[in-house]
Amino acid sequence: MLAFHEPTPRDAMKNQFETLQGWIPEVLSPIKKEIKTDHLGSDPAFYKGYFGNRPQNRLTVEEIFAAYEKELLKGNEDLGEWVVNRWVFKHGDLYTHFADKLAAINPQFNEIKSLSEEESAKILKGAPESFGAINTFLFSVLNGVVFPEKVLLVLRKMAESERAAQKSEEIALEEKLSLEQAVQRHQREMNRMQEKYESRLAGVQKKYAADTEALKKQIRAFQKQLAEKK
Repeated sequence: MLAFHEPTPRDAMKNQFETLQGWIPEVLSPIKKEIKTDHLGSDPAFYKGYFGNRPQNRLTVEEIFAAYEKELLKGNEDLGEWVVNRWVFKHGDLYTHFADKLAAINPQFNEIKSLSEEESAKILKGAPESFGAINTFLFSVLNGVVFPEKVLLVLRKMAESERAAQKSEEIALEEKLSLEQAVQRHQREMNRMQEKYESRLAGVQKKYAADTEALKKQIRAFQKQLAEKK
């Protein structure tokens, strides 16, 4: 697994996904395609244990994510390493940012045992703004960046605020789309009624024209009869 410090026995026992409970769907979402195409079918025992004999194309994203989350929280190291590596690969710019900042503190940044709050501030400067608070928080936990607990708590709160803002935007967008759909439905109904009215009007006009022509013929015939009697 990609890491930014040398692993210790305590690290080996620590499951970073426990720290990320409630955030694991955000970790899995960017690598959803890789999960389906590369990993899901590569471990028959894992697949059968969670999904039985169901075909993959019948599985929902929610079901797949729930199985992966359960396995990650159980401490499946191979799966955890695969997930972290794929996630980091998807966020190469963020990795480069951290690697450059950490190398400025110690070129052998894997040997860094801890970071001060001042060093942490230098490393994080510009990261939430450039890469998002959620991704910055996830990266820090997934890769075991040795920030002080206080810094990690601040990152978590920033990520929570960003997630809340995203949720509000999604709700606003859904409401906007619902309103637009309602307007479109109303417009379609109005068009349908107008077409129906125009169709009826055309029928009435056609009948009126036919009746008028028939009446004219009757009048001409009556006038002819009167002329003949004279």
